[in-house]
Amino acid sequence: NAVNVFIDGVSFKNDVLVGGVIGQDSSRGNPFPQNAVQEFRVLTQNYSAEFQKSSSAVITAVTKSGSNELMGDVFGYYQDKALVDARNPLATNPGEKPEYERLQLGASIGGPIIRDRMHFFLSYESNDEDRENNVAFGGTTGAAADALRQQFASRPGFYTSPFELRLIFGKLSFQPAAAHLFDLSGYIREETDVRGFGGATSFESAENVAQDIWQVALRHQLTGSSWLNEATLSYQDYQWNPQPLSGTSIGLNYQGVLRVGGRSTEQNFNQKRLGLRDDVTFTGFRWHGDHSVKVGGNVDLLDYEVFKRFTGNPEFQFRSSENYEFPFEARYGLGNPNLSGDNTQIGLFVQDDWHLTDRATLNLGVRWDYESDMFGTDYVTPQNVRNAIAFLNVPSNFLTDGNDRSAIDDMIAPRLGATYDLFGTARSIVFGGWGRYYDRILYNNTLDERFRLQYSVGLFRFSRDGAPRDGQPTVAWDPRYLTEAGLQEVLATGVTGNPEIFLIENDTRSPHSDQWNIGLRQQLGSFVGEISYANVRSKNGFTFIRGNRRPDGTCCIAIPGFSGLIVSADDVRTWYDAIYLKLDRPFTSSSNWSAGLAYTYSDATQIGGDLFSLDFPRVADYPRYPTQAVPDHQATLNVLYRLPWDVSVGSLLRYNSGVKYNIDDQSRGGGPNERRFMRGAGEEDADTILDLRLEKTFRVGGIGLGLIGEVFNVFDDKLFVGYSGFIPTLPNTNANFGKPSGVQFGSGRRFQYGARITF
Repeated sequence: NAVNVFIDGVSFKNDVLVGGVIGQDSSRGNPFPQNAVQEFRVLTQNYSAEFQKSSSAVITAVTKSGSNELMGDVFGYYQDKALVDARNPLATNPGEKPEYERLQLGASIGGPIIRDRMHFFLSYESNDEDRENNVAFGGTTGAAADALRQQFASRPGFYTSPFELRLIFGKLSFQPAAAHLFDLSGYIREETDVRGFGGATSFESAENVAQDIWQVALRHQLTGSSWLNEATLSYQDYQWNPQPLSGTSIGLNYQGVLRVGGRSTEQNFNQKRLGLRDDVTFTGFRWHGDHSVKVGGNVDLLDYEVFKRFTGNPEFQFRSSENYEFPFEARYGLGNPNLSGDNTQIGLFVQDDWHLTDRATLNLGVRWDYESDMFGTDYVTPQNVRNAIAFLNVPSNFLTDGNDRSAIDDMIAPRLGATYDLFGTARSIVFGGWGRYYDRILYNNTLDERFRLQYSVGLFRFSRDGAPRDGQPTVAWDPRYLTEAGLQEVLATGVTGNPEIFLIENDTRSPHSDQWNIGLRQQLGSFVGEISYANVRSKNGFTFIRGNRRPDGTCCIAIPGFSGLIVSADDVRTWYDAIYLKLDRPFTSSSNWSAGLAYTYSDATQIGGDLFSLDFPRVADYPRYPTQAVPDHQATLNVLYRLPWDVSVGSLLRYNSGVKYNIDDQSRGGGPNERRFMRGAGEEDADTILDLRLEKTFRVGGIGLGLIGEVFNVFDDKLFVGYSGFIPTLPNTNANFGKPSGVQFGSGRRFQYGARITF
């Protein structure tokens, strides 16, 4: 979430949803057509002050342009179930291979419109993938469950989960004079993904996750005798829209048997960005050495349109204790789902690459960023909320009249980097640096303050006779309630669930990281070796904690008319220390092979959770624990060998020692002073993955035909998931403790065929 991607200088940051960049929230697709990329860089340390809204890593890419020669390529890759084994070896009966097919196609062409003046470039890529999910009845037994199995006998079976992606990029370049260059580019991404079904969830309960992105950008480059100005005007429109696949038929969940009917929730997130960026680079300036100074800024006007209809299609719950005769409860979303807003982002920077001597270089920079509305500056705490929580003595800093929150204008980020040639031979280089890097709080993470009050998911409780259940009132069931109109009729009975109160601290700070590193780069014959240490300390991570705990820290004090109080905190912290070892042998004109070895030792820890940190009264009360997603050891080896007759062999070997998982030790009991919940205390099995690629190229005149064969995961070292960390109360035991429960889809050995034509 803390990364950013820049393509031709335009930011692809996702301000509203997870994934770091637009389009990558749980997507099977890739964000840009691969054959439109001319070059790219991955920057994880000491990146320039010109890059904004990233506190971990930045990827920059430059797209291809047309030239005076007509050039292009066409490629295709194919997989099917004969080439991919997606069975689960942990299953009692893995059965037949599920259906699977994947076809990836692409094409590009570029050339002249007016020689030496105007050129064009076009790129297209598609990715069509059909997986198969198995819908099966749950394990509940009994006459009522058997009757449901007969009623829904047509539902179980294998159903296709289709994914479709279309990527289009085009660029028109015009150079009216030697000093001027104009680029007009356009980009389209269209994606659909049918998912959310399988197991005891029927195909009719699936959702179609649709994503659409389009962008247009105009860039002007003006070159002077000792300066270069680059200005870019862009407009970007991103939409993420998960919606029920089968309309709005009422959802019916027969617990332990099958869930049927339409999906309950639809969401629509739309981020629109109008951006202007201008950078000027000055060269030829001398003062105690040579300077290359880059000064610039950006202004982005953003419009966020958000609609969240949680359980807008009612869902009724049935269970075996009532013999599935009537629903014991239902949920139905009510209220205003509109959570739209706008935001202005401004950034200014200056960066100086200062060549002190032939052996020493300093990189000095500073960046300032501003956001007008990162977390609802004009929000007003409703009076009924103030009245309800008055007895809790909630600090006034969590209550606002619409004037208590300011724009974020203190994001000042200095950067310092240095390199030194130890012996003046360009063979032994010491490097290092320090910098501060700011990110932002996702718009979706701040919406609950408004959302939970203006839109609530009502809980309706039903019984045979309307008698209370578990101390809560119920309504005597009547079949007419099995509709939206029927639930509206029940509203007057007062059995709907109360909303939660969410409050955001008025002086919430934007998250940032402080990073420093030091290393040595050494030429070793035809190899280049590197050893370095990196230190990253992140602060002000945004999260929510409970605001209505009792004085002893236990949960929770009842709030009349509301189900609870959740308040924000910006106290999540992370610590990351790493040692990097690298050894690279690049291709040269006299060699026919290259290789690269990279090893990382990481120590990653944190306090607090992710968006919610509800296990302790305060974030500071969390014990410092290992960050689960980061393995201790990672290594990557790649080798590319070019054989005679235009044959090349490539390999990629990856190793990681396993990520962490939680252990829930209830061997002494499950009470407050008995249970021990240890975050990141378990470690998954290590993975060693080897991929091989063979390509033979045939050339006829100016046309090349490449035939490609690939094997992924040669060792068939499947990626297991769902490790069990539960230890039951003695004398009970968990035979599956420390063992996985599933396999990541498609992680076993698989083959792929492909072809590429270039001209």
